[in-house]
Amino acid sequence: MEDERITISDGVMTLKFGKEITIESLHGFKSNVEAKSNSPEIKIVIANLSEAHFLDSSGIGFLVSLNSRLKSLNKNMYLLRPSEQICKTLELVRLISFFNLIDDELEIS
Repeated sequence: MEDERITISDGVMTLKFGKEITIESLHGFKSNVEAKSNSPEIKIVIANLSEAHFLDSSGIGFLVSLNSRLKSLNKNMYLLRPSEQICKTLELVRLISFFNLIDDELEIS
């Protein structure tokens, strides 16, 4: 199941999230993402949040940690189609500007 949530193509790793991004939904997924994103072939990570409607503190921590680590490796991370609820959560914790938000993968330059 975990591998179905991660796709890699042309240096872009896409992460597919379900309705909730919580400590339970990240179990096992987190280490798999971290290991694969360390590959020199990966230049961009897209977190597809189009189905997510809930983000707990573990989910926020995971996204912040991943984005920070990727930035330190000169890689880019994008949040694809985050819902209004996810955006409100990130605004509430003052992290919305920490992320690159996109509505379409074609926006990546």
